[in-house]
Amino acid sequence: MKKLFTLFLSAVLLSTGLTACGTAETPRKTDFPDNAFKEVPNEYFSICDQGGKLLSITYQTKNYSGNKEEFEKKAYVYVPYGYDASDTETKYDVMYMMHGGGGSEKELFGGLLEENNAKKMLDNMIANGDLDPCIVVTPSYNNPYNGDATQCCKFFWEELVNDLIPAVESEYNTYLEKPTKAGIKATRLHRGFGGFSMGAACTWWVFENALEYVGYFLPVAGDSWALGQGAGGYNPDGTVEYLANVVRDYGFDWEDFYIYCGVGSNDDMAGPNMRPMINSMKKDDYSDVFKFAENFADGNCYFIIREGGWHDQNTIHRVMFNGMPKFFG
Repeated sequence: MKKLFTLFLSAVLLSTGLTACGTAETPRKTDFPDNAFKEVPNEYFSICDQGGKLLSITYQTKNYSGNKEEFEKKAYVYVPYGYDASDTETKYDVMYMMHGGGGSEKELFGGLLEENNAKKMLDNMIANGDLDPCIVVTPSYNNPYNGDATQCCKFFWEELVNDLIPAVESEYNTYLEKPTKAGIKATRLHRGFGGFSMGAACTWWVFENALEYVGYFLPVAGDSWALGQGAGGYNPDGTVEYLANVVRDYGFDWEDFYIYCGVGSNDDMAGPNMRPMINSMKKDDYSDVFKFAENFADGNCYFIIREGGWHDQNTIHRVMFNGMPKFFG
């Protein structure tokens, strides 16, 4: 009888979109702007009179790539124009963006009170209606107890789920109602994770290990290192088969997540590894998981090669400009 009741309860929860703790899961969007690549208008790199603010947050975390030593970290938090901490009725989606090798949490936005191109672009995108007002968080994989960047990236997903998401999304007005694993799972389609270069490798590891907590992914200039550094280039089929089976093991298919990714045409560092992996993802064998389409209403993956682009911040800006409105537009 207990087993029959459990099966009945599971069926009810699935039919109502609730988790076991009663948290309503975010439904899948059905309306998306087209994926086709567009250049950023020059005026979007001018200071906007409706500019957001760059704040910082500190949180406690652990050395997940080692002996779990505890320490304090800082992340930067972009909040859009008009954000009011007292207005708890207005909720915001959250995009986490990881820096590249040798960088820090300051890489994308510079620092407090700065008005660099990334911030000006986001301000103008939101002011012009290209992007819904959202929060953008720039953390760091750097770890005082481990100088191996690869290991720090590989295990950052634990810090993200256990520490960073609860800290950020409890402090700011987001869709997360309770900072529990169930609450984070239920709001995964209000959350994205992306990164550049080493940050892209980190993004693929988040995809692999935290897909049930994050719905949108924006890897820029970097392949998955699940089977080894650069394996997207020297073993693209093996890498993609592994990632596809990860998705299937979660019980997910192409309707459960989205990937908007890109690389510069002149990027001789990341391009030779990223392009073969993406080409493998497009094969029919993986169409149940990775479905490339011109609009996310019809699929969940899109890849751009920015003509004339290099391994630099300019390429990051272009991929963010094109990708983020597909997530939160």
